Amino acid sequence: MINITKHKQKAAILLAISIALTTAILGCTKEESSTSNAPVISENNIDQHVVEPNTEPLEPESEEPLEEDTQSLEQVSEKDAAIYLDALKKQDTSMLSLLMAPAENEYTVADMEKVVEGFQLYFDDLEGLQLHFEASEQNEEYYIEHYIIKGTKDGEVRDLPFQVSYIKSQGIELILDDDKREPLFNSPMIGVYPYAILNVERYVQALQQQDKESLALHLGMYDDNEQTRMAIDQLLQTYQESLALSTVEIISKDYDEQKDLFLFELQDNNQQSHELQVLSEELRIKDEWVNYKTL
Repeated sequence: MINITKHKQKAAILLAISIALTTAILGCTKEESSTSNAPVISENNIDQHVVEPNTEPLEPESEEPLEEDTQSLEQVSEKDAAIYLDALKKQDTSMLSLLMAPAENEYTVADMEKVVEGFQLYFDDLEGLQLHFEASEQNEEYYIEHYIIKGTKDGEVRDLPFQVSYIKSQGIELILDDDKREPLFNSPMIGVYPYAILNVERYVQALQQQDKESLALHLGMYDDNEQTRMAIDQLLQTYQESLALSTVEIISKDYDEQKDLFLFELQDNNQQSHELQVLSEELRIKDEWVNYKTL
């Protein structure tokens, strides 16, 4: 009896252990099943949070300066123009000569004295001059910024063209650099007036020396023929009868911006006078005492 009882007790213990193990296994299986049925979060399920990359083709780079570069050119040209105008107002010929250093022609302090004289010829008061931007343009060699210098003469408002240019070969990066760019300045009073008055001086010298060949060239008479020689002979005779050439003084009178010419007056010690014109484009002298009808 004792042995049977022990076997029954052992069997009951084993059965209890078996039931406990089965229950545990079934619980784990449910957890795995529950986990496997949970939704899987993938990139496709969160499209609303994904920023798609820009797949549009890039625009080809333009060979022309960008708009921001064009604006910058205007800004730097305003700086350079203001520096030049300030030196002009102060009549600082040394500074003006330094500013003209990049120019093809040499502009000495003496040359800049003529430039200042030209501006004083056209305007009453240099200190009152104002600068106004007009337009930008470019050609194969230069970026050109156009300005107008405004002032007064005898109470009337006057305008004078003024340009600030930059040679393209310097490169836009250096042009935009305040310390490295080389601006070029131009205006009728800079690029024409000093040479116009020099031509008048040489013309008067040719009159005094009766240098007929030189006179013909100054007047634009390039054909050496009988008509030209007759016109020059007649011109010399008129001067001998009308002015004391040995005492003639050259007086700058004005600049006609519309006709683009300079006006000069020859005045002798007898207070006799005669007017000359110098055409800016060719620096050619126009003298009313020349009988152009014979040419």
